[in-house]
Amino acid sequence: MESYDIVVAGGGPAGLQFARSVVGRSDHSVAVLEANDELADNDKSTGGTFHQVVEGFGVPDDVVMSESATVQFEGPSARATLDIPNYVLDFPAFLDFLGADAAADGADIHTGVRVREPIVEGGTVVGVRGTRDGESVTYRADLVVDATGPAGTLTTRLDMWDREAAQRGIGKEYEVTGRYDLSSMLFRFDHEYAPGGYAWVFPGGDGVFKVGVCWIDDFYARHSPPDDGAIDDYVERWARSDPRWEVDDVRAVHAGQAISDNSINRRATDGLVAVGDSVSSINPLFGEGIRSGMESAEMAAEVATRALTAGDVSRSFLSAYERRWNREKGSNWKRQRIAGELLYDFDPAQQNRFVANSGRLSGAQLDRLQRYELTLPDLLSLYPFRLDDVRKAPTLLRHLW
Repeated sequence: MESYDIVVAGGGPAGLQFARSVVGRSDHSVAVLEANDELADNDKSTGGTFHQVVEGFGVPDDVVMSESATVQFEGPSARATLDIPNYVLDFPAFLDFLGADAAADGADIHTGVRVREPIVEGGTVVGVRGTRDGESVTYRADLVVDATGPAGTLTTRLDMWDREAAQRGIGKEYEVTGRYDLSSMLFRFDHEYAPGGYAWVFPGGDGVFKVGVCWIDDFYARHSPPDDGAIDDYVERWARSDPRWEVDDVRAVHAGQAISDNSINRRATDGLVAVGDSVSSINPLFGEGIRSGMESAEMAAEVATRALTAGDVSRSFLSAYERRWNREKGSNWKRQRIAGELLYDFDPAQQNRFVANSGRLSGAQLDRLQRYELTLPDLLSLYPFRLDDVRKAPTLLRHLW
């Protein structure tokens, strides 16, 4: 049995940023428990992100594969170029950087530890149990952090998050070498290439690019053809069909799932806070998880540090983090969820109109789009109205409560 002030279950961006933040601002002892043998093995992300991550969290240049000044949206026959600066990260190197930076300030990084359950005494979480090399291990802590991603290993057991009621999606990406003639991130909204979702191609620099497909299960079932293949078939076709690039070799494959709701979930209980996708922090419109996960970790770390200093890890103290998340993200994430449900259910004509409308957004609107702070007028200017969309109203309105 090992004891720390804080034990973090999960070594993804949210868990590592939480540890990095706490040890950077205090002397509290922190252990990060990662199931993989190496932090870099947790390689499930495209690594696409924006300046809030690269500049806001001090990401070094050698972790950035490429950067560009624009994003391209495409529909079946429409195209728009949006002035949104962006970055593509070397995601394994990014995880290694976060872990090394946290360790340099005193955090202990324990890899190969799979957390199985919380330890609860008198209604308060006081540690976790898990396995390492086939043996049972126990870690006790004054405060536990669930950063286990969509599995929600601790939050689901503590009835803080109902992952079964959330919306599900999957994604698959090939990181390839070859020729890539574009200088932008490219997103394609087209049911032929990604039924009920979108396809993407991201530049990786030096003859490397990333090509992938994702979809929301509900809308994939509605828009996929009867003789449908596996998601790999869609990625292969997207990768091989466009003359703007050419694939020489597939050097890595990334796959993952998204479990998304409005993110208005319980984020704190006695002795525990939850960050990242263990309580569905992922943006529900475009699925970016790095930024929102790290932002949730930063909010939680600030409150957790104060809680340990005060000797009070009760929910009543820790829920200041939950209230801040709901205040800063809650209503925005609800609007994003509604917009996402509409977007992934568009027919081809609506997909084209959505892309064309996005090309007419003002600079201020593009900034709000990038920050996921679209207003209702912004959404109305983007939305390609059709008369029979009225039938969707009852489904969409449920997200307002």
